[in-house]
Amino acid sequence: MKSKLSFESVSPNDKLPEVTRYITQEDIWRFAASSLDCNVVHVNPEWCKRTKVFGETTVMHGGLTSSLIMTVLINWAYPLGGKIAKLEIKLIKPVPPNSTLIFGGLVTEKHPIGKGEDFVVIELYGKNQDEEKIAIGKAEVMLP
Repeated sequence: MKSKLSFESVSPNDKLPEVTRYITQEDIWRFAASSLDCNVVHVNPEWCKRTKVFGETTVMHGGLTSSLIMTVLINWAYPLGGKIAKLEIKLIKPVPPNSTLIFGGLVTEKHPIGKGEDFVVIELYGKNQDEEKIAIGKAEVMLP
């Protein structure tokens, strides 16, 4: 992709810059507090060890996974006026603390509708340090 993002500068198969994030239990607790989702599967490691619902550990909130995958789009499109018109995300695998996550995207389609309505389709992904997919998605992004 060229340095200035615009509908004309984007082509199918362009890769969006990846976002990498190491997730700790502290990150999960902070998201629980900010989202008011204090379910024991997120916040109580001792309970998780006893019940083994997701193995022997807590798991990250799906909302945190979604917000991190959206960071890929925001970092890429928003600085120059791009807008997310449609977003679908599917969570595939639970994420335990102490995971390194990589999120990215690929332009798969380009739709020249008319000035101010042109958009591209982005296939999104999230994977862990073992290259296992944790989330996939699809977005329509309107570009100037």
